[in-house]
Amino acid sequence: MKFTPRALSGNVNVSSSHPLAELAWLIGGLTTLLIAVYLALWLASELLAPRVSMAVEVWAGQQLLKQTRHTVNPALQQRLKALLATLPSDSSLHRYDFSVSVMENREINALALPGGHIVVFSGLLQEIRSENELAMVLGHEMGHYARRDHLRGLGRGLGATLLMATLFGQDSRAAGIASRIFSGLEMRYSQKQETAADAFGLQLLNARYGHTGGASDFFSRLADRSGGRFSYLLASHPHPQDRIDSLQRQVAAAGYRVAETVPLQGVDLLNERAPSGPPA
Repeated sequence: MKFTPRALSGNVNVSSSHPLAELAWLIGGLTTLLIAVYLALWLASELLAPRVSMAVEVWAGQQLLKQTRHTVNPALQQRLKALLATLPSDSSLHRYDFSVSVMENREINALALPGGHIVVFSGLLQEIRSENELAMVLGHEMGHYARRDHLRGLGRGLGATLLMATLFGQDSRAAGIASRIFSGLEMRYSQKQETAADAFGLQLLNARYGHTGGASDFFSRLADRSGGRFSYLLASHPHPQDRIDSLQRQVAAAGYRVAETVPLQGVDLLNERAPSGPPA
């Protein structure tokens, strides 16, 4: 009897599926894992942020402030004090010892650091035209403290950074891809926080002046020279026109008055500065 060998139907060393299909499954699984971990970090930050003690928050803010080159600004401090006076006596913001500093940066932005440290970029101050606009900007930052957004953002950012460094190393290509995934999810959530902070600032503006004139003037100038909405798809702030529309709807719904704004009365906010300590 003659033996006739048969061809093997398979090989344990060679996959039966196409390599591209396996790559797609690998990328899909990795993406799903990263999103699941991010959502877990998001939930943890949402649950823990309201429970962080003021002592811990103040300490964290001091550490971050040491990494920022800033200058104390008495003019801004005076205006913030006037806004604080409009808060209800039971407001949680009275727990903070607020301070306002200016950082030389052409970017139009401001930071709400833990512990009540507000850092306003010089680029933003150069865009301010009235006392009302300035009150809206400061009120917006105070809105982040009312919701403790600053702590939520720190928790998610730190957790995501540690996760990617652990899984992929600090300089790997996979870490870069994962970072972009996290950034896209974070930006959409940050835009919702910004909208809520705008609403808080609008309430303070009305309490301070008895009307909401100037609430959207600052955003109107930004909208005139901003790009289309696509450029804000992954931005931390909503498109200026979206913010204007949202504020106008809130003004109409609440029945707020709109009146003339108060000029800055010739005060140069960029030059009214007290000597600062070492770079923060």
